[in-house]
Amino acid sequence: MKKFSVLMLVLFCFSILAACSTDPVKKDLITYVNDGMLPLAQEEKTVTDKYTAATGNNYTDDVTLYNTLKDDIIPEYTKYVDKVEAVKTETPEVRAVHETYIKAVNTQKDALIMMLDALEKQDMGLVSEGNTKLTEGRKLLRDFNEQVNTLAKEHDVTLNKK
Repeated sequence: MKKFSVLMLVLFCFSILAACSTDPVKKDLITYVNDGMLPLAQEEKTVTDKYTAATGNNYTDDVTLYNTLKDDIIPEYTKYVDKVEAVKTETPEVRAVHETYIKAVNTQKDALIMMLDALEKQDMGLVSEGNTKLTEGRKLLRDFNEQVNTLAKEHDVTLNKK
């Protein structure tokens, strides 16, 4: 199985430092990152660390991975996705960026569920489909990062690495 991509996005490694502005998109982007997404970063990291600890070079057997996915990873990731979906935005521009992230995390969640199903059925075709979904999710995460960076540049928001 492919190693699960850590979802800690560039966004989560950044904090936004900027003065308050009359630009509503600028204000919304700052609030979105600092108040909406950064507080969720540790939850996401915890779940992806559990996946990494059970896959790739750390893989022990199908039963262990199955139980870890079923009992820990998928329930925790589902709660994370629910929290991501609950993040509010004020402007259409920031909402569009957030929708890309929502699609990415839901794609990742679907991939995890598909991997669980593949293990249960011992179906290598489903493993391949799951890996394809993980790749699709990673692409969406890259798209999200590019969108955040573009929006930040357009609205004179400085992203500072934490």
